[in-house]
Amino acid sequence: MFKKLVFGIIGIFIAIWAFILLTFRPTPGYLRNMEANGVKIEAQISNDDRKPIIRTYTKKEFETFDQAKIDNIEDDVDGRVEGDLPCIDLLKDNKIYISFYKDGKKVDPEKTHIEITAHASDYKDPTKTRHIEGELTEDGENTYSYATKRYGVQFEKYFMEYLQFQISYTIEGKDYVSIFGTFQNNAPDGTDFFKNEDLKEPLDPEE
Repeated sequence: MFKKLVFGIIGIFIAIWAFILLTFRPTPGYLRNMEANGVKIEAQISNDDRKPIIRTYTKKEFETFDQAKIDNIEDDVDGRVEGDLPCIDLLKDNKIYISFYKDGKKVDPEKTHIEITAHASDYKDPTKTRHIEGELTEDGENTYSYATKRYGVQFEKYFMEYLQFQISYTIEGKDYVSIFGTFQNNAPDGTDFFKNEDLKEPLDPEE
């Protein structure tokens, strides 16, 4: 009886420790890029060395998800802790770079489309989310890119915006969807956001 109690207590401590490790640490590498049927994308975000958290599904499967499942996916790609996601440096390189893979081999998709949900960087922005659609630019060597800009109203000298990307594409006649999130900002390296300054007049979203 005593041994069972001891093992039970040890088991509880192990479970708590595992929960802490999973919840309060950055998403580990093996969970950062999930594929479907051997298909995935890889994304280089601006000049950031960090990789986004990517979830890929067949379009057929994705269209069966209810809102609760989609919310869970979006929470997943949001990252777990501060610094878990890469950031687009609008001053140095305002692009994301996408490569498509099938069974580990880099391939060209038959077609692509990009959708962005941009979250307001400031609580004073009356529009909390904006939806943007566009097309990827083919850069050669099976690599594609998309240039971003400031999508929300800017109230301070420096801003930080969260973007969630949904890439739709076709490989070998089958449609797929990949989702990931990034931040973007206009701050030089070493900027202290706690010392930010209000603008005299807010700036409308960039056209």
